[in-house]
Amino acid sequence: MIRFVLACVATISGVAAAETRQQQDAAAVRIDAMFVEWNRLDSAGCGVGVSRNGELAFERGYGMANVESKVAITPATVFHVASISKQFTAMSILLLAQRGRLALDDEVRKHIPDWADQGNHLKIRHLLSHTGGLRDGFLLLQLIPPGDEKADVNQAIVRIVARQRGLNFAPGTEFQYSNSGYVLLANIVNRVSGQSLRAFAEANIFKPLGMAQTHVHDDPAIGVPNRAVGYRHGADGLSRIAHADLGRLVGTTGVLTTVRDMLRWQQNFADVRVGEPALLAAMQMPMVLADGTAAPYGFGLWIEPDDDLRTIGHGGGDPGYAAHVRRYPDRGLSVAVLCNLEDVGTRVGELTRRVARVFLGENRTAPSAAVTSAAPALVTLPAEQLAGKAGLYRDVASGSFGRIFLRDGKLRAAEGAGKGEADSVELSAVAANRFIIPGTPFVFDFAPGRSGEAVEVHISGQGSKPAVLRKVLEFSPSIEDLRALAGDYRSSDLDVTYRVVVRDSRLVVQMPGRADAVLDAVVPDTFTGGVFDTLTFLRDANGSVIAAALHSSGVRGLRFDRVPRVVRDP
Repeated sequence: MIRFVLACVATISGVAAAETRQQQDAAAVRIDAMFVEWNRLDSAGCGVGVSRNGELAFERGYGMANVESKVAITPATVFHVASISKQFTAMSILLLAQRGRLALDDEVRKHIPDWADQGNHLKIRHLLSHTGGLRDGFLLLQLIPPGDEKADVNQAIVRIVARQRGLNFAPGTEFQYSNSGYVLLANIVNRVSGQSLRAFAEANIFKPLGMAQTHVHDDPAIGVPNRAVGYRHGADGLSRIAHADLGRLVGTTGVLTTVRDMLRWQQNFADVRVGEPALLAAMQMPMVLADGTAAPYGFGLWIEPDDDLRTIGHGGGDPGYAAHVRRYPDRGLSVAVLCNLEDVGTRVGELTRRVARVFLGENRTAPSAAVTSAAPALVTLPAEQLAGKAGLYRDVASGSFGRIFLRDGKLRAAEGAGKGEADSVELSAVAANRFIIPGTPFVFDFAPGRSGEAVEVHISGQGSKPAVLRKVLEFSPSIEDLRALAGDYRSSDLDVTYRVVVRDSRLVVQMPGRADAVLDAVVPDTFTGGVFDTLTFLRDANGSVIAAALHSSGVRGLRFDRVPRVVRDP
């Protein structure tokens, strides 16, 4: 009897194994088709891995890790994963908090003693969740004379961000993705632990989890076996991207890893080996803003719905690379897609989602009433209705501009006040005053005025609150208007003085050590050009120009005080 039972069990197991192999083969055929355009000897490509409840369900490489040497991508290929690195920086901070070395409610100035802003009470948890309002350190570096940032870009960013006396917004009131914040977090790990982020993460995250092919790459001179070369397509075809141009930047980027190692990391959220369950839960909890709304981000992780399913993950892109890792915690499914081709870009997120669909299909629940996968139906609007929405719009919060225009009967949107339309995107109508960018979460809602023409546009799709942009009338200044603005302007936050001059009937900003910025007028006293998204000149009650302020999506209200002219006795 026992022998009979064992024989039956063996038979059933054999049938189940055969069915599993058939399912795996069917999944492979579908996934192969998704990546076929890159699966060539003359193309860079992607590594793909899927795990279910900690068990490997699929892994395969498509295309070349090194096109010139004809080295194929395999599951063991090492990729640069850009902003996916942020979750490891966040985990390092959380481990230090677990050990009592710091607290998430510590103010940043406690750990960076030369912090200039003493009034905004910026905390570590604000940095982790992108709700701190930090000015963009990368833009700030472009506003000062070139220094040693190429040798030590991390310290250069910390120094220039630390000396800022203001923020873009009060901490905890908005969500604004900030690479600067994660550079600061890496610096805090170093100051508190006495170790580099590379050493700390190696000892406390990667080694305990068996992630032997993963490290924080803080020295471009170090060779990495099995590393994928980065590529992009340009006018001359496929071109190779030098690894060195990624520099020593860490915290916000810098991790090198494999598909297999990323799946090991994903499983740590379900089967906790590094950290404590409470800390890992905190990483996956959306940050609640001061007004009670929830940001789409936890600590180093995006928290987003995929139709009816909850997903947690992150994407990344740097020169030559694109990557996305997504986990479906309610289904025990993790997907990693790591690519060494910059062109894959924003498509990598959708590819990750499509791979997940192959394994989720039979286990899907019906879409909820609140969230559905059905795309809204597009409508066709008369040309006059489209024309009424065209114009120049200004962001109420940041002061930056966006342009809506018609081209070939289609409404399009472009960032900035310039009339260049090369980087514009098409807007598709789903109602008289509602437009979408198909394949993205972005929605443009136009608010018409009495005449029927749009006076505002509300853009939702990222962050907890829509961005509000108001239509403005464009302006052409006279030569006298321009001359009234000429002079020297100094920023104490940057420790730099600019000279504003009039040249060939245009306003020009002369920046020490940098190319001159030639400005174009947008509205009265407001200009754009060069690194200046918007430069607005400020006047006192008497109408005299006393300062200028830089406004952009990453730097709001950076003030340059006008330097009084010294009148010398003859």
